[in-house]
Amino acid sequence: MADARQPEQQHPTRKPTGREAARAHQRLEQRNALQRRFGFDAAASVRFVLGQALPLRGRVLDIGTGKGRFVIPLARHLPRVTTVDISPAEQDVARLEAAYAGVADRVTFVLADARALPWRAGSFDAVTSWNVFHHLARPERVFDEMLRVLKPGGKLVLADFAPSGFRIMDAIHRAEGRRHPHPPSRFPHWRARLLKAGFRVRRLVACHQEVLAAHHAD
Repeated sequence: MADARQPEQQHPTRKPTGREAARAHQRLEQRNALQRRFGFDAAASVRFVLGQALPLRGRVLDIGTGKGRFVIPLARHLPRVTTVDISPAEQDVARLEAAYAGVADRVTFVLADARALPWRAGSFDAVTSWNVFHHLARPERVFDEMLRVLKPGGKLVLADFAPSGFRIMDAIHRAEGRRHPHPPSRFPHWRARLLKAGFRVRRLVACHQEVLAAHHAD
């Protein structure tokens, strides 16, 4: 894949007020409380995945900002982290959460399609993603991009719901009259690809999460 890439585009926005950040955090906590009532603890999930990811050094990219549930705790452990999402609305929520958590100066928000990341090959020392891949129409292409921008010797951490997590999300969405994406797991396939590419790979399941933690042997 060619290395000529566009410079990263940060989503312009004004600095949120403390009141706006507090209100947004309250809404996010209400959603987290609903998930806990059904049996999913997002904070425990994030702690588990971070336990597999850390320590991380150098330049770190997070795929799929969402509302910031993973990248904000990640930022507490790093001097700087870049996060990418295709949705400005989702990133606006995450920006408010970053301001509330006091880590806004550590997070660079970039609007981009993860199927064509705007960085040269080997730009990042680590690439992470938490509970994003089940939303993707073309997850294989995003996985390819994660590998492309990862430096030799870098670390890749990919987390998504385990079967028990999907059952919980299905139940929550049914109760709300909605449907939640529930594709077959690609983790065995991606683990095989990573091993073939020379990575050392751990596959773990806990806290309703499935995690691949891979470190390149180079």
